[in-house]
Amino acid sequence: MKSTKPTPRATYVSKVIPLSPHLRRIVVTGDSLSTFPEGMEGGYVKVVLPEVDGLQKMRSYTIRAFDPDTRELSLDFVINRHRGPATDWAATAAVGDRVGIAGPGPMKLTNYQHHSYLLVGDLTSINAINGYLPRFRAEADVRALITVPTREDVIELDYDSGLNTRWIIEDECSEPLQQVVLNTARSMATDTHVFLALEAGQIRALRAPLQEQIGIDRLNLFAVGYWKQGVDADRFGLQKRAAPL
Repeated sequence: MKSTKPTPRATYVSKVIPLSPHLRRIVVTGDSLSTFPEGMEGGYVKVVLPEVDGLQKMRSYTIRAFDPDTRELSLDFVINRHRGPATDWAATAAVGDRVGIAGPGPMKLTNYQHHSYLLVGDLTSINAINGYLPRFRAEADVRALITVPTREDVIELDYDSGLNTRWIIEDECSEPLQQVVLNTARSMATDTHVFLALEAGQIRALRAPLQEQIGIDRLNLFAVGYWKQGVDADRFGLQKRAAPL
């Protein structure tokens, strides 16, 4: 018997919050979220966008927060960086606009009892890092590196980010991201669990040196290509299925 995908939850925009020049938080709500699971911050949902020219598009977005009492789901959208169905929708979304939500999907990291973690992300994956950090043991060695275009894109997180998080400001930093990551990894245990949530080309550039120069086991590398320079999300999804990162 052919399986059918579950019907997306019908929601509407309840709040639009400008976070930075390149980030816009959109909060959705609706009775359909009454059964949405708690504790999935850092996981993802599929945003089912309104049809344009008869075409339906879905895009993956990381959960920033979910409030079961108000049935409000918060998602952050990158804007003013590139064009696409989701960014175009997010740039003009207003309170009352309808949108579908499918998921949530599984978490990429599932072991929160390890002693050492290095998490590397950008604008698209800030909420993944924000969701994972509070899950780790207090005594674990945890470092987070987050690269953003401008200083104005440094946003408040749900944990004390001053202790273990370095914001890499692209228009101020002269050191390449790859070098920052490798230098940080060198100061950590070689069995560190490394989470890479970046542009696909950056992930490919980091995989080999992390394994060959630092000694990170490939099984301790958890990579999520959130986007690929010059490739739209639909085509990138096909490429990832054909050749996983």
